[in-house]
Amino acid sequence: MAVNRNRFVLKREFSRSDVKFVAWERNWRLVDLERENNGCYVDIWTTQDEQTEIHLVDDRPIGMRYLTVWGRDVGAVEREIREDCKLWSLPEALESLRQANDRNEKLISVYAAALTAPFEESQELLEAFRAVAHDDDAGVRQAVVIAIGHLPLPGLVEIVRERSENDPVAHVRENAKTLLEGIRLYGDE
Repeated sequence: MAVNRNRFVLKREFSRSDVKFVAWERNWRLVDLERENNGCYVDIWTTQDEQTEIHLVDDRPIGMRYLTVWGRDVGAVEREIREDCKLWSLPEALESLRQANDRNEKLISVYAAALTAPFEESQELLEAFRAVAHDDDAGVRQAVVIAIGHLPLPGLVEIVRERSENDPVAHVRENAKTLLEGIRLYGDE
């Protein structure tokens, strides 16, 4: 069924219950609730014609929720999601990252930026991630590595490679090496 795919990152204040209400209002048909997949829980709906799927991904390992849309009528569902949901945009995520003062703000902003970015190179994202990849906090550097796993574009993968070779903390280096090996074996899927 996957003809096209888009991802929409929900702001923290827009709850799973809010998404369920949107699904009810838009007459999406429930297919599955809280399907577990690698620490993520996924709710699945289809449009009435069953040609487009909407997945609510509760990505608990990174603390983010996002919608993915697959199928024939992505455009119509995209408009509904943009109308009805509170979403991050890439410019907003990058601005949040620039202004972040504490670890939690940085983590949320890093993940929001990676998840909202288009599946193409972005100089602005690359520069922001290069800067934050040198943060004093190993947890923030680790978040950059994990976030790039969601968007393994060549320029971003170079940041992971640099972390795998030069990060001062062993677990960050090891996790960067693991991601690089996964990309080598499986590509960007």
